[in-house]
Amino acid sequence: SSSTEEASSGTGGVAAPPNKKAKKVKLKLSLGKSTSKSESKSSRSNSPASTTPIVETVGEAPMNATRRAQCYKIVSSFKRRQPSNSKWFLKPISDPMIVKDYKEKISNPVDLGAITSKLDKNQYSTVAEFVLDLRRICSNCLQYNTTIDDSFRPIATDCLTTMEQLCKFFIGKNESPKIVYPRLVYCWEECLKVIDALLKIKNPDDGYQTAHFFLQPVSFFCGGQWPHGYLEKVQKPMDYGTIVQNLITGVYDSAEKFAADCRLVTSNCRLFYEGTEDGPVFMEKVNRLEQGMAKQLAQLSSYDKSDKGAKAREKFRTKMLTIKKPEQAFLKDILRDLRATTYTDKSAKITEKATLHFEKPVDTSMFTDYHKFVDTPMDLETVERKIGSDAYATPEDFEYDILTIFRNCDKYNTAKKYFHMVTLSKHTAKVFR
Repeated sequence: SSSTEEASSGTGGVAAPPNKKAKKVKLKLSLGKSTSKSESKSSRSNSPASTTPIVETVGEAPMNATRRAQCYKIVSSFKRRQPSNSKWFLKPISDPMIVKDYKEKISNPVDLGAITSKLDKNQYSTVAEFVLDLRRICSNCLQYNTTIDDSFRPIATDCLTTMEQLCKFFIGKNESPKIVYPRLVYCWEECLKVIDALLKIKNPDDGYQTAHFFLQPVSFFCGGQWPHGYLEKVQKPMDYGTIVQNLITGVYDSAEKFAADCRLVTSNCRLFYEGTEDGPVFMEKVNRLEQGMAKQLAQLSSYDKSDKGAKAREKFRTKMLTIKKPEQAFLKDILRDLRATTYTDKSAKITEKATLHFEKPVDTSMFTDYHKFVDTPMDLETVERKIGSDAYATPEDFEYDILTIFRNCDKYNTAKKYFHMVTLSKHTAKVFR
């Protein structure tokens, strides 16, 4: 299905690095001897990158055909509701200027095309895995684009808001009261404002970001290894990139836990570097960050404990997106136009009705192995009956059924190498979109 998607710049929602080269800072970082094998193993197990979303209160929701249908609806609805923003996330990062740097900083790259492909191949074992990938699109964007007033940060925030609303509508509402994926902390946008404020703090001597060496794990700046003795002193390594990842993927369930990790970033640095040769350089940065952070976290705590915060918490929990039910006449018009679609083979110069093979259910007495490839059969006559019975509650329900026809065709006929059918399917799907 990705072959019919809109063209994308393939930047994955990241900005190319500025032309101005960062001023080199000579720091020994107290590397000392290379970490031993046992310490290296320990660093992997204790690394922030290994953190996974909290799932204690999340019920199991194994992926099935019904739940997968809802996931498809979320992806298609998101792209339609965020046409200008979603274009940045359709494909993997491909910009040669940043692709190497991106892969070094982002451990779980993902895009909408990859998510759709995983749905097509039934590679999600649970609903929570699907939601995690959706959130990672925004988390990765926020983790990578950390320049002051970066234009991609509000895009990621806006996209996440829409994604969360759609997940709540198409998944949360149907599964209620069961919780099948980790909820975000209600004030996640206020928490992001704390991070944004820290990103704006500059060094008075050179004007560069004070938070630069705190945006990735310490090991990132030390050739992938932790400084000698670091994990002996620091029990829980933490950095602002990992905090953003935790916040956006649903690891934090309270503002207090977010704030605790924010304080941990600078307290870890103070614990390890204070009194060392590099200490004065880092303590200057730590003091500056703590001064700015104290004000931001105090405001967050005050908001969290206020009546305004309580109302926001309740609104976040109960507010549901409203999607207008499509009119039958409108859907019939679309179906009529789709049935009028023709396809012309440029080589044979033959024009045929593109939807002829999609009108009726597949004859499984002729194609006996059809159900081995397709678990949700669909055809245009069935769609027409559902329109007549007013069965489509949302435009996404109708869209899903139409696109299911073409997905089924692609899946079965690609395996059988009936490529003309695949061509008809992709052509008609493009017309429909």
